[in-house]
Amino acid sequence: MRLLPLIFLVLSLLLVEARSQENVLPAPRSKLVAVHWPDLSTVEVEVREHLLKEQASLTVAVKTSGASDATLSAAYGSLGQTFHAYSFNAPARECYVNASRLATQDFRWFHLMAKLDQQDGRIFEAIKNYLIAQSLNSNYVASSINLGNIFLEANRLPEAQHHFAEALKIAKDDPAAHYGLGQAALSKRNYAEAVQHFERTLAIVPAANRVHYSLAMAYRGLGEVDKAKAHLRLQGTVGVRVTDPLFDQVQELVQGERLHLIRGRLALDAKRYTEAADQFRKAIVSRPESVTGRVNLGATLNLMGDIPGAIEQFEAALRVAPENTNARYNLGVLLARQNKFQDAATHLQLVVKSNPSDSGARSYLAQMYLRLGQDDKALEEFTQIVDADPSNEEALIARSQLLVQKRQYKEALDGLEKGHAGFPDKTATAILLARLLATSPKVELRNGARALELASRAYKASGSLEHGAVISMALAELGRCADALEWQKKLIETAVRSDQISTAENLKRDLPLYERSPCRPPA
Repeated sequence: MRLLPLIFLVLSLLLVEARSQENVLPAPRSKLVAVHWPDLSTVEVEVREHLLKEQASLTVAVKTSGASDATLSAAYGSLGQTFHAYSFNAPARECYVNASRLATQDFRWFHLMAKLDQQDGRIFEAIKNYLIAQSLNSNYVASSINLGNIFLEANRLPEAQHHFAEALKIAKDDPAAHYGLGQAALSKRNYAEAVQHFERTLAIVPAANRVHYSLAMAYRGLGEVDKAKAHLRLQGTVGVRVTDPLFDQVQELVQGERLHLIRGRLALDAKRYTEAADQFRKAIVSRPESVTGRVNLGATLNLMGDIPGAIEQFEAALRVAPENTNARYNLGVLLARQNKFQDAATHLQLVVKSNPSDSGARSYLAQMYLRLGQDDKALEEFTQIVDADPSNEEALIARSQLLVQKRQYKEALDGLEKGHAGFPDKTATAILLARLLATSPKVELRNGARALELASRAYKASGSLEHGAVISMALAELGRCADALEWQKKLIETAVRSDQISTAENLKRDLPLYERSPCRPPA
């Protein structure tokens, strides 16, 4: 199920294609690139004025005869930072490119261009530009740490460790570097080393309570269970921030609604919900028709447990933008939580109509139909999900269960066989198929041998005692009553040893079936 919040779409604004020369600032020199002005028609007045003023300043600098490379580099870099601040990433990149080509020894433009690449997921370009920035200013710690984080996310652990270690040479006790080295060590199962770095991180930044979880995992790896449990109890949501004064300056350029949206996003990322809600309210005050502000505020209020307040914000967003599927989806989910299933279904129907490929909304709509007792409509929705995406196991299982309830056993088996053939490693599909083959009410559809094969493979993969119980069913269907009984007893012993008492009791209920002969399982 899609999770709330579904937010921040406005923070990645699209660059419209230039339709006339007025939308482009031509490159004044052969080694430079043209800068394409973004569409500012939908931007709040305060931000538009800010950006137009900065664009005018660059235009004057470019058209000034005899302007030096240093002057032009500073002008391009300044506008690039402003574009970057407001998430106009395409023209920001063009400005940074020009600034770096005009001042090839100024690390700032390479570092900020790398940061932009990192945000856009252009990982190879980010690595290249961070390395250039690092070579030009080996004392700027953020370049090294950002490189370390990129390599850590890519599981390139030796390179990650190298750059985090380089960061510590620059700043001996940088908490982000220690945390990165701890994560790399944890990934390599060097638990003692991980503990050392995580403990140091907390000593430097005691408020970074998210580190407690990683530290708990490291202690668990060392077998120190009590310490692991103690740190799990202390875990929180505050992480370790990369110290990056250059990028901080970029963020300080933001004005108007967007300033509050960005601050709200940062607070929400850190799970500081009260602060985030306050910033999103300020964004709405700055621009009352701010749909994104209301969607973000609604999502935040939901996380704070204020469901009526969240519903109010999503409804207000839809009054401004009825086509906004994020607000409508979230409103549908919240109405469902208040048991207003028909109202929820109405909103989700509109989401699906707007975007038929939205399997998350379609799945939730199917659940609403089930709540309303409209099983045929639910079956239709799950069928459409599976037809569009055969790998969606959750929808396939739900569809199969509905078919069984409707006594359409062959259709259920055929669908499960098709799903298993396409995705043989999906255990839930295999075990449901095995169960139906062993216990189908239509005995002519049963196949004990195939059920045994599927259940045995699923049990081997999962180790689940519930899956193991299907092996007993398959053995009973094959008439191997003694084997079924012996296997069921072994499962019960395993459940008792592992303190799975309720599972053991459930398994015991089937013992009388396997103790008699014949022992063919009932439907």
